[in-house]
Amino acid sequence: MPADNIGLAKSSNFLYINFTKTVVTCNAETNHSMAKITDINQGDLLTFKAADNRFKMLLCTNTSKERSPQYFIFSALTYDSFDKPTTSNINIIEFFGIGNRKCDYFKYSDNELNKMWSIHPETRPYFLGSYGFLIVRKDFMKFRDNFEVIGTLNIIDHLDKNGNGSMNISDWELIKDFFANRINSVMLDRGQKTFKIDAIIKD
Repeated sequence: MPADNIGLAKSSNFLYINFTKTVVTCNAETNHSMAKITDINQGDLLTFKAADNRFKMLLCTNTSKERSPQYFIFSALTYDSFDKPTTSNINIIEFFGIGNRKCDYFKYSDNELNKMWSIHPETRPYFLGSYGFLIVRKDFMKFRDNFEVIGTLNIIDHLDKNGNGSMNISDWELIKDFFANRINSVMLDRGQKTFKIDAIIKD
């Protein structure tokens, strides 16, 4: 689905840390060593500090790498704290999306649906879908040092495709301001709710 152009543009059995796509660098803002991101894949958990100096989180729900322009699609998570997030409590965090659509083309498996509905029975017989935040890869690489990958989740496919909206946030100044000051009001205006992240993790 097309992205709006806004502004300038848990438990350890389903978590693992992927160190194969990072190299060590020094972040000037935090003054400590962290991993420089060289690629992003579906399920990657990213954290960053917004303009309010609080940590926020993004979950990669899809990527497009076959043709130019390459891009990543993220779901915004509800984490909002001065403390840096870890993977130990990811299952209590929620994501922004909807639970009132049913797409016959981008289907989930029966097991995925049963888990989804067991955690969010109010959505049955509909599918959960995430609101998409699109970042073009070449733009992300310009400000990647502001982000850190803290882990990877084995999430279901088609999560963004079963959502009902997206926006382009391929600018660091926009990201810092939006996630500090506007995300809750914009998500409310666009009919988005929050759902438990455990509902979209494969067993």
